[in-house]
Amino acid sequence: MWTERRLEGIPPSEIKRLWLHEIVQKVMHRVGGRPELANRACAELFANKAARLVQDCDVVHFVQSVGWVAAAKMKRRGTRVICDMREEHPSFQPRILSEEAKQLGIEFTVPGSSLRDRVLEEIDLSDYIFCPSNYARRTFLEQGVSADRLVVCPYGVDLATFNASERPRPGKTFTILFLGQVCMRKGVHYLLEGFRKAGLADARLILVGPVDPSFRPILDRYRGSFEEVGSVPHSQVRRYYLAADVFVMPSLADAYPLVVLEAMSTGLPAIVSENTGTADLIRKTGDGFVVPIRNGEAIAEKLTFLYENRDQCASMGMAAMATIQLLDWNHYQSVCADFYKSLFGEPGFVSSTRPDRAAAH
Repeated sequence: MWTERRLEGIPPSEIKRLWLHEIVQKVMHRVGGRPELANRACAELFANKAARLVQDCDVVHFVQSVGWVAAAKMKRRGTRVICDMREEHPSFQPRILSEEAKQLGIEFTVPGSSLRDRVLEEIDLSDYIFCPSNYARRTFLEQGVSADRLVVCPYGVDLATFNASERPRPGKTFTILFLGQVCMRKGVHYLLEGFRKAGLADARLILVGPVDPSFRPILDRYRGSFEEVGSVPHSQVRRYYLAADVFVMPSLADAYPLVVLEAMSTGLPAIVSENTGTADLIRKTGDGFVVPIRNGEAIAEKLTFLYENRDQCASMGMAAMATIQLLDWNHYQSVCADFYKSLFGEPGFVSSTRPDRAAAH
């Protein structure tokens, strides 16, 4: 069951597998339990079990929402604590998504809201906070978290799987791709509005991913202007990247979506919102476009440009692929290793990831 989670180079005796919390979560989903309640129960079980297993150590490093018990326990012993945040500051999404739901007139519960207090507790207990992007880091700064506690460590992409080999030549039909959960947070309604405003002949918009039930009434307003694929196993998503001309991720809040890296590594230029963690990368390289949030008109403008300049669209995609070659998981590993070297004061080591220079990293 956990074969795919084996960690190369680490003796099995050094790995503790916690399975009860996952079984409880899956059972609750199957019997119709509320996802938020299932996630809460899963986090509580994992947090308490993990805390019992943690022994004396120099550093406790955990992913948000499952480490508050261990963090409190080890903090009392003088251990340094690192919280690995996969999202923005927990105060950010509730505000922006509640505003959006009100504008759209739909009922919406922010995912993870039942664990918000726990995550805030984890942040308070942590000596350092890993953020996946400068955008995510800014949301912590806005909430008064000190810059010297924040370390930006971007995720990587599996280049062996996601590459431009076998990419066909551009066809007559211009294909626009969105891949991810089709929901309000991802700003899909602004992509739909932008595609409608662009009015491109011989163009198609493909939405790949599960639809959030609360978003279905909004999606139905654009019925006929897009193709809905639904959920696709991760092993099969590459073929959708290869069949597209451009990838769009207009999220309202998205700390660092891996799908953008996957799309770029297969040779697609990307259009992303300013609240997408990969925005800084695209601004720097010019391998796509960054648009304001909540702006269908800006999306329409960029889609029209790429549609009318197919050769430039293709060359931007190839440039994007070259950029991502430097951002695989080895890069992520290197950033983590540099931070730990500086944290433990390795003799002669100098790095911009030093804790006292985290703001510059």
